[in-house]
This record gives sequence, C-alpha cells and structure tokens, in this order.
Amino acid sequence: MAYPVVLAMLTQTAINLLDTIMVGRLPVQYSIAGQSAIGYTLILLWGIGGFLSSFQVGTQAITARRFGGGDSTGAGRTLSNSLLLTVSTATIAALSAYVFIETAFPFFNSDPDVLRLGIPYAKWRMLGIFPMVTVVSFKAFFDGIGFTKAHMIAAIVMNICNVILNYIFIFGMGPIEPMYVEGAGLASAISSGIGTILMLGISLRPKYLKTYRYFSLQKLDPKIIWEITRLSIPSGFATMFVMTGFALFLKIVGMLDEDAIQEIIVSLSAWTPHESAALAALQGQPLIGDLHLNSVMSRPSIYAAATKVIMDAMSIAFMTCIAAGTATATLVSQSLGAGRPDLAERFGWESVRIGIYIMGIFGLFTLVVPETVIGIFSKDLAVIEAGRSSLQLMALSTIFISTSLILAQALYGAGNTKFVMKVELILHLTCLVPLAYVLGLTLGFGLVGIWASALIYLVLMAAIMAWKFAGGDWKTIDL
Repeated sequence: MAYPVVLAMLTQTAINLLDTIMVGRLPVQYSIAGQSAIGYTLILLWGIGGFLSSFQVGTQAITARRFGGGDSTGAGRTLSNSLLLTVSTATIAALSAYVFIETAFPFFNSDPDVLRLGIPYAKWRMLGIFPMVTVVSFKAFFDGIGFTKAHMIAAIVMNICNVILNYIFIFGMGPIEPMYVEGAGLASAISSGIGTILMLGISLRPKYLKTYRYFSLQKLDPKIIWEITRLSIPSGFATMFVMTGFALFLKIVGMLDEDAIQEIIVSLSAWTPHESAALAALQGQPLIGDLHLNSVMSRPSIYAAATKVIMDAMSIAFMTCIAAGTATATLVSQSLGAGRPDLAERFGWESVRIGIYIMGIFGLFTLVVPETVIGIFSKDLAVIEAGRSSLQLMALSTIFISTSLILAQALYGAGNTKFVMKVELILHLTCLVPLAYVLGLTLGFGLVGIWASALIYLVLMAAIMAWKFAGGDWKTIDL
C-alpha cells in the first residue's frame, strides 16, 4: 500500500523541484532571484492550499474507518461531502489569493528582481490551489479504501505534462515566447488541472460508482461535513503554523542577505552603519551616481537561493515520510475500524523503522556529497558554497524527520488531530523561529545557525510524537 503513495508524493514534489531546477538553468539575471521567488511562493501556496488540503485528513480517516468496518456506502458518502467542502472553499481561496498576492509578496523580500519575477509566478500558482485541493479530496478517499495507485497514476501524468509545459513556457518554443519564471507557474497550474481531470475520470469507473455510490445529492449530509471539518481543522491550523513558521524562517534568511550587503558596504565605503543598513534594505534598486555601490546593491539573494535549494533537497525526505505516514494513517484507521488497535500500533512502529532505514541512506548520501545534491538544483558556485554546510546539518535530521512525520500522520489517522496542532504551534513559537533569529543573526552563526534551529525543532518533534504514540490513548478515539 505504501509504495504507490510514496511514488505519488515524490512525483508531486517533482513538480516544484522541476520549477527550481529548470529556472536554475536560466541566465543569472533570472536564475538566482527566480529560485528565491519560487521558495517564497511555495510557502504561500502551502500556507493557503495546505490549510485547505487538510480536509484530506478527515476524509481519509472517516473513509478508512468506514471501509475497515465494512460500510462501503458510508465511505462513498464521505467523498461526496468532502468534494462539496473542498470545491467551494478552494474556489474562494484561489481567487482571493490571486487578487491579494501583490500585497503579500513584498513581506518576504523587498528585492525588486525577486518581486518582478515572483509575483507573476505566484499568481499562477495561487490559481492552481483549486485543482490542488480538489485532487487531494479524491486522493484521501482512494487512499482510505486502499486504492493508493489512483493518485500515483495521476501524479505521474501530471509530472510528465509539467516537464513538457515547463520547457515550452520557460524557454519558449515555436510561436510561444519565453516566459522565464512565470512560465514555470503557468505550467504547474495547468498540470494540476490535468491531475484533477484524471482523478475525476478514475472515480467515474463503474466498479467504484456501483460500490460507493458517491455522486448523488442525497449523499450530502451536514453532519458528515461537520465531522470532516472537525477532524481536519486542527491539521489545517498545524499546516498554517508550519508555513507561518517557515515564512518567518525565510524572512530571517532575507535579513541575513541584507546583513551581508551591509557588511560589504561598510567595508568598501565611508557609509556609517546606520546609512549602510538603510542602503541594504534597498537591495536591487539602482543608485545613480555610484557605479561601485550599484554593483554591490545588485548582489542577488544568495542565502535565500541556497535556502530554497536546501528546502528542495530535503523535500524528498519530507514527502517520502509524509507519504509513508499517509499509508500508515490508512492502516491505523482501518485497523481501528476492524477492532484491532494492537495491529494499528504495530503498523505505526513498523513504518517508523522502515522510514528510518530509507531516510538514513538518503541522509548519509547528502552528508557525504552535499555539493552534488545542491548542484542538481543550482550551478551557481556562490549558492553551492553558501548552502553546503547547512545541507550537511539537515542530513543529520533525516531519522527525526521520519519519526516525527510518520507518527504525526498515524495520529491523524486515529483522529488525534488536536494534539499534533498544539505541538506544532508550541514548537514554532518557542523553538524554530526564535532560535533561527538568535543563532543566525544575534549570535552570528549565519545560515548554519538558522538551519540548526530546524534540526533542534525536528528532534523535539520526533521525541514528542514518539511519546504520544507510545502512550496509546489514541486507540480509544471514536469516529
């Protein structure tokens, strides 16, 4: 059951990775600022789309519990109500995000190049929230009944389409002019739409329609909508806490880029520290009359680009573990529905063990050859140098990523969603963001210090999730 989910999630992740990789092949005036812009956009995308995608938690948990108890009609009824919920909310969110993205984007980075390249890209990705959220509703249902290949098929086709469309829109082909970074956003949005059509097509297959009977107005039930919402909202808030934390995390990285420019200005000119700080905040803006200073001010956001590359590299680990956790959540919920809590617990720990083995190999490879991993996403030597040590630090975190994410998903499957939400909130407020600022800026450890806060956060998250799962009180939750 797990391998199609893992393959689907990795394939889905590849859509974002391909944007970074292909934009990284553009000329330098597009590549570094473009990769930074993609990184900020993904935080917004997963903050909004991730919150709405949390409806999959309730959908999958209820579907799997009904399926495990032999209630096929109840499982199908869950999909009907889930689709009503996701389609309506995703439509409103996508249009609102498209309208307000120009106001929100400058919060992350004031570099004119990042804004110029990032806002058009972000607009397309915000419109892609609608198909993204609709797809995960179908995915949650099919994962819940154990047909995990459904999303795998859709994800593979989506990724193939994204590769082709990325090449056409980013670099141009025939009558289509190069769109550069914006082209990557358009390609991703179209690919997500194709995924929605494919998932709908799979759901219309006669064997599923006859068994689950989901597409009927008679299946709509406010009680089920509320139950899905009740289980999912804590997960949605947890996602928002994570994305808000990482948004502030990236903001701190942006401050590190400004500090680097300020140091250069101070060392090369007669500007006072106060004047240098003011100039650094104007990164990327032309200053007529001082060509030497202009060259400094046009310095791309190296640390932001390096952070985006690290996030992309580590997303392989994150998405693999979330996928394994999704399969674990289904098995846990189905086992509880069948009255086998002992089996549910065994599935959880076995998944963690397998995840640690797999992620340990990935972590070891990344630790030994970080330059090779970064080089997949960026050929810029400054980006590679800036990100090498931080990536090695994150390579040490892979076993903690595996433990925390798999057990968090297992708790979601059992219906214990509020606990995960509370832990995410507390750790982001007290650990990730404050430590990133203190270690990276106050104590002067730079990018390594900022990423050290992420390692500490993951260690604590893994320990708390393991403690909660071992406690076993999740076995008695009723759905």
